[in-house]
Amino acid sequence: METTRSTPETTRNDTGTARSPAVVATLSALLLLAASIAGQIAAGADYPTVPPGLVMSLVVAALMVWRTNRWTAGLALGVGLFIGMGAILTPNTGDHLSSGDNALIASTAAELVALATLVLAGATATLARKEARR
Repeated sequence: METTRSTPETTRNDTGTARSPAVVATLSALLLLAASIAGQIAAGADYPTVPPGLVMSLVVAALMVWRTNRWTAGLALGVGLFIGMGAILTPNTGDHLSSGDNALIASTAAELVALATLVLAGATATLARKEARR
């Protein structure tokens, strides 16, 4: 009787339930980013009626949950870079951090942590998916 062994190279998880730590960190960063933007809005920050950062982070998080692969991880990385550049180039981030409003300061600091985590974890998840395809 011959037995076969299941190895990472031969096992494919089509259900998407097993996620790498980089993918979990990317998803967590996307959700923290959305929550921090909502927190800034609740604290009185001036945002558009439909905040693009909030919408983009939730849509990409939903895509990553639905189909975790290289392009969704790359898309998450792109969103982190795009929103991060906006946070750096606009004076709003500095204004929020120096506002004296504790809720606004905390939610802006959470946004910056989420963006840094999103870029690092998104890059790791994208590269890990690339290596897995070889």
